[in-house]
Amino acid sequence: MIQKTIASPISIEGIGAHSGRKSRVNILPAPEDQGIIFVRTDVGEDNSISSDFANVSETTLCTRLSNKSGVSVSMVEHVSAALYGFQISNATIEVDGEEIPILDGSSAVFVKEITSVGIVAQSKKRKCLRILKNVKIGDEGRWSSLSPADRLVLNLSCDFSKKGLKTTPFSYDFSKGNFETEIAPARTFGFFDDVEYLRKNKLALGSSLENTVVFDAKGNAMNDDGLRFDNEPIRHKMLDIIGDLSLSGHMIIGQYDGVCSGHTLNNMLLHALFSSPQSYTIE
Repeated sequence: MIQKTIASPISIEGIGAHSGRKSRVNILPAPEDQGIIFVRTDVGEDNSISSDFANVSETTLCTRLSNKSGVSVSMVEHVSAALYGFQISNATIEVDGEEIPILDGSSAVFVKEITSVGIVAQSKKRKCLRILKNVKIGDEGRWSSLSPADRLVLNLSCDFSKKGLKTTPFSYDFSKGNFETEIAPARTFGFFDDVEYLRKNKLALGSSLENTVVFDAKGNAMNDDGLRFDNEPIRHKMLDIIGDLSLSGHMIIGQYDGVCSGHTLNNMLLHALFSSPQSYTIE
């Protein structure tokens, strides 16, 4: 496996799901061995933030990265998942605000733009993170784990029955290379009953039916265009997992299993993994 970057710059503009403020994102080609780096262009000094699980500072409804000076950028998981889905290892992501725009609520726009400019293969090998021993975090009702496998396979089970939404388990084999069609279009979702609480807590200020699938009390989508997949919610959860796992900094060779997992558990899982040197090797 070799390192990759994008062929030419990408520029995207939209509103933040939680802040409700407009921001612009520029995704730029980057040299070998740089990795994925976020740069806050609206901040004058120390404005660079590495895409690293150790830099995760908040996991409430999204993943936020912060540097040692407290400069941060949130909602990084959708763009991170898009880059990981194309196995892009080097890119600079400039953003002129504290939040990556929500766009349509999925990774589809990022995927479309990456496809339009193309991907460049670089000369150096990309290192992979191979799981050697099982690592698990959480409890009986909510947990996530990584275990040995010959490729990256992800399995997820969620229970939204209390919200009137039936969700069956979902598995995704990353090696099939169909992230663009099977995962990227799945949009973020929420429940109408939660809207008042979120707004009172200054969350989801930029969310709407244009960028979020909203379910009523009976589990019916309130969006005029309905669902993109019958199981769109769990596919979006899978998208988030891929974005969160990308913060390992390497392509993972192993199996992910999760039950009602989310951003918090995903980050805790990476911390647990890297705290257990006998559980992985980088090759």
